[in-house]
Amino acid sequence: MMKRKDENIKLSGKVTIGATISFPETTEDQAPAVLFIAGTGPGDRDGNVGKFKLNIYKMIAEELTKAGVITIRYDKRGVGETEGDLNKSGMWDLVDDAQTALEYLRSHPNVDKEHIYVLGHSEGTMLATALNERTQVAGLILLCGAADTLENATKYQRELMYEEFNLEKGFKGWLLKKLNVVEKSEKNAQKIFNRMVETDKDMIRIQLIAKMPAKWFREHHNFDLFGVLKNTTCPVLAINGTKDVQTRLENVYEVPKLVKGPSEVHAIEGMNHILREQKETVSIQKIKGFYKSQSNEPLHPELMLTITNWLKKVYNKESANWRLINDHVKSGCNITSS
Repeated sequence: MMKRKDENIKLSGKVTIGATISFPETTEDQAPAVLFIAGTGPGDRDGNVGKFKLNIYKMIAEELTKAGVITIRYDKRGVGETEGDLNKSGMWDLVDDAQTALEYLRSHPNVDKEHIYVLGHSEGTMLATALNERTQVAGLILLCGAADTLENATKYQRELMYEEFNLEKGFKGWLLKKLNVVEKSEKNAQKIFNRMVETDKDMIRIQLIAKMPAKWFREHHNFDLFGVLKNTTCPVLAINGTKDVQTRLENVYEVPKLVKGPSEVHAIEGMNHILREQKETVSIQKIKGFYKSQSNEPLHPELMLTITNWLKKVYNKESANWRLINDHVKSGCNITSS
């Protein structure tokens, strides 16, 4: 019999990875499991990036363990207890780390090896899709980024920024137009992207100060996300939020057109990229400050209900764990950051 607990562990892969595996309270020897793959940036296992203490993945993990599911989440390269340098790491290095965590789950005696799911958030949706092509899992949960490439997502964010520039009034608006800020900004962005694609270095410097992860961008650029999705046969849950300004909402509806296996798509009203409820419209120029102000806010109330409901459908094994998921769906869930 397992008691609900968190266990901090070290995983041996291409680098040593710091991780947390969380166990539910269950009467069975084995339970389904979910592996978390984080979004872009130097994030820790809980979903915190620098000053942004968001605890995204910690909160989701706590809800899933209540539903009878084992979870594992880990620090990204060069963060927390994980070795390496994120600036010099490529997309496939990050997939390697996810595979290390997946293989650990597959070897764990308490994990139902036929029911290991991968949850990717933001860039993690791309990495989860790539991981599933390499070694198929029981299902994919793609949050805020399904059917969206890195280049398309960053282009969308720049377009929103330029729209805001063009709407500026008064002296600021006049100055932006006079200095051709939109045209110069886009030209500079394309110049940087071309440098990263054309170089064979892991990292480049822009104006001798900013470090740009060239290997990471180059490997994303060369990754055929849509081709891989077309070969995906496992069940897929794709969720976007209507207030997300970091990925295009309508892309989520491309998932059923691409994948071969069963898929379910949700656009959660009022959910933003950090999985919180957002009622107001927020400028993309001020989005970081707004995210920081939401640090102590709970997850969007519909998010975990949607995830656990889907797990109930795909994990169709009659067991105590299945009943735990079913009971959790009925009771609803809403957890606050701590």
